[in-house]
Amino acid sequence: MFLENPSRQTLIVGRLGFLEFPVGTYAYVGSAMGGLSKRVQHYLKPIRKPHWHIDTLIPHFRLRELWLFPSSRRQECEIARFLSQTPGIIPVEGFGSTDCKCSSHLFYLSNMKKAPLFKTVKGALDCSGAMTISIPEAP
Repeated sequence: MFLENPSRQTLIVGRLGFLEFPVGTYAYVGSAMGGLSKRVQHYLKPIRKPHWHIDTLIPHFRLRELWLFPSSRRQECEIARFLSQTPGIIPVEGFGSTDCKCSSHLFYLSNMKKAPLFKTVKGALDCSGAMTISIPEAP
């Protein structure tokens, strides 16, 4: 999921406490093993009670795009490790990764072009059913 942060913000994120978020584009990696459609709908409507770290950002950032990599196995940590090693991508330490060994599942994209990144991730996962969904501006 790609989010745009319109202004520098300091937000309380669960047990991580206060985190500072510079203006710019962020990529969040998660799984939807309980149902992709249900998870997408969760992020397209107002979040009443935050459950995951990412739920804290949704009201303050703008959801721009979803990248879907359908699979019968969890791949979020594989994608997170790949992004962690990509030049120009900066992990937000501890975000969204309290239940795994990854350093983060949220990444700040510093001057990163998304289109080539999508092709690279799709190829690394060998996922022929991968797709992107652009989120229209709210009226």
